[in-house]
Amino acid sequence: MTAFAVCALWALVAVLWGAQTALGAAVRGADPVALTAAIRSALRQVIPWIPVTLAIIALTTRYPLTGGTWRRHAPIHLIAALLLSFVANVLVVLMFWADAGRFDGIGALMQQGAIWGTVQFHITLVLYVAVLGITQAVLHNRAARDRKLQLARMEGQLAQARLEALNAQIRPHFLFNALHTIGQLWRSGRSDEADAMLDHLGGLFHRVMSTSSRLTVPLADELELVNAYLAIEQARFRDRLRPTISATPEALECQVPSLILQPIVENAVRHGVSAVSRAGRVEVTAYRNGARLTIAVRDDGPGISATPAHPGSGTGLRNTRERLVRLYGDAGRVVIADAAGGGTIVTLEIPVTATLAPDGHPDGNGARGA
Repeated sequence: MTAFAVCALWALVAVLWGAQTALGAAVRGADPVALTAAIRSALRQVIPWIPVTLAIIALTTRYPLTGGTWRRHAPIHLIAALLLSFVANVLVVLMFWADAGRFDGIGALMQQGAIWGTVQFHITLVLYVAVLGITQAVLHNRAARDRKLQLARMEGQLAQARLEALNAQIRPHFLFNALHTIGQLWRSGRSDEADAMLDHLGGLFHRVMSTSSRLTVPLADELELVNAYLAIEQARFRDRLRPTISATPEALECQVPSLILQPIVENAVRHGVSAVSRAGRVEVTAYRNGARLTIAVRDDGPGISATPAHPGSGTGLRNTRERLVRLYGDAGRVVIADAAGGGTIVTLEIPVTATLAPDGHPDGNGARGA
């Protein structure tokens, strides 16, 4: 498409140039110049600039003069302008020789290309700068459009994740188990525990529903939601669930995708603790190692190699992987494996330097106060 547009543009230049030449001769009263002959002569001088223009576009795409790269890329474009001026004029000379049906040799061709390339370097430079500027403007607009499209997709995924997290909690079996546990606590005279569980349940729903449209949140906020969910499950399982959450101070400040951990922790409870008769552990750990944030969710259940007692759809992990790809590309990943000593461990790795700030725009630090 780009090549077609460049060819069409230079063809239009040739037609206008030829028409101006023919009209100028008529206005000045000089020997008449046929329009077709004038256009053909203009094409001989214009056609060589088509590959030169495409080369400038390719170089601008590969070596843009933006941000901190312009000092490093400017010499490349200056050298390219010199070379392309020579190449363009060599091609122009070849076009005229071909039209005249002669070839004066490589030496003469190189000499003519060097002479005309030097004499008309200012024209090449103006053309180079113009094409470079237009190309960078097009690339900038395209990148801005892609960013908007990507942001819209990520916002859609965030809304989907919010609904999935809410739906995961209001599933009939979850509500039944939670309310049944609350009823048992009331009947056994443990009203304080029942009230606490109701508070946790309401707090969890409130957190999910009140999640803003921000693409990322501090890890500390995400862990608070996970803690509310585990408090409910702990009241239900009592001594059978032993959750632990630990994160380094620098990790707590890092931005993570909103609602990224709750589905993973729920899987750990459902496929880990629920699948064994003994007491089970769910451990959430997070630490920052240089420019990367690592979050691990581990249970001591049967492990992924065992046949699950309650098979899931895998939607949570698929959604998690897709969201990380959208946010971080290949730099963000999810790994699920059998844990050493038994159980399952799900590990998330996020590039801290590439995270998004709470307003959805790139943040060089990727952490508040970092």
